[in-house]
Amino acid sequence: MGTIIKYGIFLVLTFSLLTLNTLALSNPSNDNTELENNSNEAIGIDICIDFIPYTHEELRDKSDTIVIGTVKEILPPRWNTADGKQPYKLLTKLAYPDDIIYTDIVISVDEYLKNPLSSRELIVRVTGGTIGDFSMTTDADPRFNTGEKVLLYLSKDESSSTRDIGPEHFIVTDFYRGKYTLTDDGKATMPDEHTTLDELLNSINQTDNNTVDGGISDNTEIAGKQEGSGSTIQSKRIPFMSSFWMLAAVIGAVLSVKHRHQ
Repeated sequence: MGTIIKYGIFLVLTFSLLTLNTLALSNPSNDNTELENNSNEAIGIDICIDFIPYTHEELRDKSDTIVIGTVKEILPPRWNTADGKQPYKLLTKLAYPDDIIYTDIVISVDEYLKNPLSSRELIVRVTGGTIGDFSMTTDADPRFNTGEKVLLYLSKDESSSTRDIGPEHFIVTDFYRGKYTLTDDGKATMPDEHTTLDELLNSINQTDNNTVDGGISDNTEIAGKQEGSGSTIQSKRIPFMSSFWMLAAVIGAVLSVKHRHQ
């Protein structure tokens, strides 16, 4: 009778472990979760970027073009997928800069300060935006407001995740440090600095390699400033015992019981 009870307890425990294993594999909150949000709470994706602050002279030399203009329009955000929709992949597998929401800003150009182009409008691309229940932000990309007067240090987009998507566009050199908001009283401001438009113009014009015939900058170095990144999305993985180790445990338990009765 004692042996039967022991075997009964053993079978119950084994069945319980197998059930837990099955539930863990099928639980929608593990890493098999796709990028979808069925709750009323928006999912925020915050990206932290480390970069090297440039001086005014470095901003000038490393930019492909420099403009003074006005923010004409902020276009709807898009995912950097072929159709602009959210990627069909695991929520916990999103990675910067491969999977991003980006926003294009239309700039009406008043004046080119370096390498003038024929167009009187430019598109500036920044990382971030809200699509449906998903919102992506970075602590490095600049913010824009419609009607804002700006001086922008711009570089060609060399990121493999966005450079070939949509029309020709630029990125802001050195992230938010390459965008100055201009005011009617001649001030030029950005989050880390308050200066004047005249001071910026002096730094742009003080050498002979910065105006109409200025060369194209090394965008590889600009991309290299993005030394680290992180996301607030964390894995919802549920730990479970693999089938192999489950089988090994069962066999071990059976052999142990047999050994005790010999």
